[in-house]
Amino acid sequence: MRRCILSVMALAVHLSPVHAGAAPVERIAFGSCVHQDKPQPVWDAIVATRPQLFLMIGDNIYHDVTHDKSRKNDTLAQKYARLDAQPGFRKLRQSCPLLATWDDHDYGLNDAGASYPLRRESQQAFVDFAGVPADSPRRRQEGVYHAEIFGPADKSVQVLLLDTRYFRGPLKKRAKFFPGEGPYEPSSDTAASMLGDTQWKWLADQLKKPAAVRILVSSIQVVPQDHHWEKWHNLPHERDRLFKLIRATGAAGLFCISGDRHLAELSMMDAGIGYPLYDLTSSGLNQGFGKWRKLETNRHRVMTMNTGNNFGVITIDWSRPDPRLSLQIRDEAGDIAIQERVPLSVLKPGTLKAKSAAAAAKINGRIVTPDLVQELLKKEVTLEMNVNATGAAAGLIFLNSAEDRKNPDNFTIVLDKKAQEKLSQDGIANPRSHFEGKAIRVTGVLSTFRGTPQIIVSDPKQIKVLPK
Repeated sequence: MRRCILSVMALAVHLSPVHAGAAPVERIAFGSCVHQDKPQPVWDAIVATRPQLFLMIGDNIYHDVTHDKSRKNDTLAQKYARLDAQPGFRKLRQSCPLLATWDDHDYGLNDAGASYPLRRESQQAFVDFAGVPADSPRRRQEGVYHAEIFGPADKSVQVLLLDTRYFRGPLKKRAKFFPGEGPYEPSSDTAASMLGDTQWKWLADQLKKPAAVRILVSSIQVVPQDHHWEKWHNLPHERDRLFKLIRATGAAGLFCISGDRHLAELSMMDAGIGYPLYDLTSSGLNQGFGKWRKLETNRHRVMTMNTGNNFGVITIDWSRPDPRLSLQIRDEAGDIAIQERVPLSVLKPGTLKAKSAAAAAKINGRIVTPDLVQELLKKEVTLEMNVNATGAAAGLIFLNSAEDRKNPDNFTIVLDKKAQEKLSQDGIANPRSHFEGKAIRVTGVLSTFRGTPQIIVSDPKQIKVLPK
């Protein structure tokens, strides 16, 4: 317990909250997925990078995965104690402060959410390990979410640690499970929450606070959407809510870090927040996939490290007229495997043309996914979508769900010449302006053109404009 308290004391010694004389934060390391009973040589490489702050972003121990059967009944506290006894980890904790959130295995059960019956007991063990003071409000709140801001005001760094477990609603299982591909698909249940109402309100308040750089810590991936493991896109309405919140608050300088996946990669997308959204994934500290494996699909991937243990490093060069971020993944020896340099000016609203963060298109009430398209191809379906852009070519008119027709999430409604003629007879001379910006329901046969799902409409009765 004494070592736990030392970590909090170190926070006051090494880093200061925002004030004019505070030293700027220039180097942060982070990692996820470390089994307390397996070798952990990675700590020495992390210490060698001289971080001013280390972020433990989930699966900090494995409560539900036992390597030694004699320890299968050990408590969470005993498992945290074994991690804390690791010489390399102790050295790191003595050299810099630590902040932490959890994922499923330190929460207590694989893929668990709000229905986990021992979540309160898990939180007690977590805050004890993290050295949270006895009188801290964090011991009384539900969930382990937390935020800190460090450095002088003009070089301030905000760290936002989300809790994606305590309040998370049920996930949707795929109709058919394919070994090695993951069990989940996006859910259309908009009542299922990722963060819960209280944490959403807290996050909105935090994003309104001034900061030059913001690190959004999510135990599960935010940007990747194609795999079938845990991710924000399993609850697409909550992912959209996150993007809309970042945009609405005007929060600049924000990027995500994530873990969970037992691989490392950098992903980036246009999430409609006004600038590119990066997601740097590091996993695991000693749980990285050991053998070669085929790359899974990730339409947003920039770079990847598909095998091996790893950790993340974030550096900020404040000396430049335009401060520069370096987003790194390093291997177990400390060598750089992934690096992306991003000028801070890029992470400001206005860098990318603003676009609507529209609701996802749905077929027969289900979120459109590549799997769903394959399942229903050449069948009559009912689609609901927002028309965010239109186009015309070769006598056809196109109603698109995405502003960029090349967006991999785009769905297209094709109005053929017969449909256009009938619309004109009904007094709609310009179908593009008539439908653009509206929500529509369309019935027809699902097909694809160059990989984009579409419905070809020959009769205007196939389309109905929905009320706002």
